[in-house]
Amino acid sequence: MPELLGPLPMGKRKTWFSKYLVLLLLSAVLAVIGPAYGETFSFAVIADPHIDGNPDRKAKFETAVDWIISNKESKDIELTFVLGDIAWGGTGGKRNLATAKKILDRLDKNGITYIPVIGDNEIQYGCEKEFEDIFKPHYKILAGRLDNWSKASAAVAGMYLQNFSFDYKGCHFVCPDFITRKASSEAGELHDFAGGSWPWFKSDIERCPKQKNENIVIMTHIGMFNTGFEFADKFVFSESDMDKIKSFLGGYKDNVDSNYAGHFHLNWYALVWSELFVPLYHVRVTDETWSRIQWPEIEDPGLTVRWVQADNSGTKISYHQNIENIAEAL
Repeated sequence: MPELLGPLPMGKRKTWFSKYLVLLLLSAVLAVIGPAYGETFSFAVIADPHIDGNPDRKAKFETAVDWIISNKESKDIELTFVLGDIAWGGTGGKRNLATAKKILDRLDKNGITYIPVIGDNEIQYGCEKEFEDIFKPHYKILAGRLDNWSKASAAVAGMYLQNFSFDYKGCHFVCPDFITRKASSEAGELHDFAGGSWPWFKSDIERCPKQKNENIVIMTHIGMFNTGFEFADKFVFSESDMDKIKSFLGGYKDNVDSNYAGHFHLNWYALVWSELFVPLYHVRVTDETWSRIQWPEIEDPGLTVRWVQADNSGTKISYHQNIENIAEAL
């Protein structure tokens, strides 16, 4: 500062200093109230670990967690989403959900925030309340750690709906519970009633920050799409539910980037279109961690972890997709 001001006359020096001070204050204000620019981070996605007492599945889940921890620095992984069918069952003091949580807690201990999402298997195997009890303390930790954390009351109409959202470095992550509670069903359901998932979801999308395009990311166990084939659509959403989803999200097509999901045990991509063939959002399904061939796969897909690099340096947030077959790296 003295070197820069030295050669200037006193009047010009005061003018220069005043302009410098204004710019400095303006920069500070923009840093507080404006969207962050030039900031990147990555989030990982694990789907369907199915910790049910099978030692091979547990070992592969541990391998997936180990891989994320090992690649935290090189791939800038800060968050990990576990998209349902995490664990269920067990006997006595050896409950599988507790086992899965201990494995996931290693992410937290290594500086990676993990976000558990409920799946249909936890519900169908009678572990819905257990899921609530096991992860409730962790959700409290997330509430104190993540910006704009919001979680609806879980106990609604005899169900434990897990609906929550938060902001992270310009992105808004919303995790609605769209899983049916009907016995022996693996379908999606909006729970469109007072206190249910659909009104909560709509309110969250309407109110969340939208400082940049494509900043909203939806995380569900069951992908928000259908195929038009009855044999497949019994595992996703009905036409009437999809009509509601598309009609509502059509108003936010510039804000919502993707819906990440599991459930299908495939690495799958679908683009959801409006009735007027306007693209609304991407659906990105991630394969399970324990290597099962599922039609239309023709070979063992290995042990899958998805990681996504989010970049908010432009006018919209971009997401670079990476699907790792960890089995090939072992």
